[in-house]
Amino acid sequence: MTDRVRPFTLADCDAVKALCDWAWWFKRSPEGWRWLTEGAPGVGYSDETPAGWVRETPTGEVRGFLGNFLQAFDYRGETFAGASLHTLLVHPEVRGSSRDLLRRFADQGAIVRYTFNANTRSAPIYQGFDMQPWPEGLSRVKYVWRTDWPGVISERALRWAHGLTGDSLSRARGERFASDRVWTGVVGRHEPGVDELHLDQIDERFDGLWERLRRDGRMLARRDAATLRWRCGDPDLTRPPILLTFSDDNGLAGYLMAFFSKGSEVERPALEIIDVIAAREVEAAAAPALIRTLLGSARALGAARVRLPFVSPGLEALLGAFRNARRVYDHDHCHVGWNGAVGPDLRADWYATPFDGDYSFCLRPPPVSAARQRAA
Repeated sequence: MTDRVRPFTLADCDAVKALCDWAWWFKRSPEGWRWLTEGAPGVGYSDETPAGWVRETPTGEVRGFLGNFLQAFDYRGETFAGASLHTLLVHPEVRGSSRDLLRRFADQGAIVRYTFNANTRSAPIYQGFDMQPWPEGLSRVKYVWRTDWPGVISERALRWAHGLTGDSLSRARGERFASDRVWTGVVGRHEPGVDELHLDQIDERFDGLWERLRRDGRMLARRDAATLRWRCGDPDLTRPPILLTFSDDNGLAGYLMAFFSKGSEVERPALEIIDVIAAREVEAAAAPALIRTLLGSARALGAARVRLPFVSPGLEALLGAFRNARRVYDHDHCHVGWNGAVGPDLRADWYATPFDGDYSFCLRPPPVSAARQRAA
């Protein structure tokens, strides 16, 4: 019996959790894996397109994993599937297995396959599987706003004082910089046209917005009410996302969704903008208003930073007022491969945001303290 790559099943949850623990990555619960593998409405996994693949040793031990996140896309009335990889982990015992796992991912029949979240180590691998840095000129760009400078400085001082890497310091000192404001803070002053909704208010208004967005002729990941409710229903979330909406005379015209994260034990909480989108006729006003509302409330919500971890050309064009927050990193964290039959119009019309990638369910949520758990 030799090493083999096979589809991931829920029976592999503990083994993948052990791999994540080895890599000091966020460890998803069995309930979280069940939610993720069930997928969004209208998306079905199968043996040909499973929720991931594992590398199994001859003795049956799982030593590698690649997650496969399928989404439904709409383009000018046509619906098709796109695939984003996530959680690529390979133990040194099976070094080199990432290529076998990526080959399974690349051989899918999806119109587009991609990652918006590659790390420094994995980034060079993707071009060998016909996944090129994309978008041109933006594949290394993220936006970062520091909203609590004293908090950022204290975080840096802790790292400097110990002369340790973040991971080593995390293991040595445990959880630091917990903020009650994450649990008690509220969105304060709103920009004109912007309101905050609770997640139980995701209703038919978002179906109306989705129909409005589809008429714009862009390639879009599905954002109807059922899909948004599913995305926000991740059982591993410890704090509900922030949902801001923008309205005009015709009703709901756009929204912003931000998830809370705490990257490690020695990082302060942050807010990650997972989606910001609006109907084309109002997006020039809507996107800045939504972002300004979030930035104005971030510190009150316990966030030392607000991040927009992926930027496509359409979104970049709306962010001129925020260019001072633009950051260019030292590796291409975004890689995309297209089905060979896809024409240039579809590629140019993809209005992508972090929503299309794996950010929402791969973030490390702020951990709930034992005292707060007892109080709850």
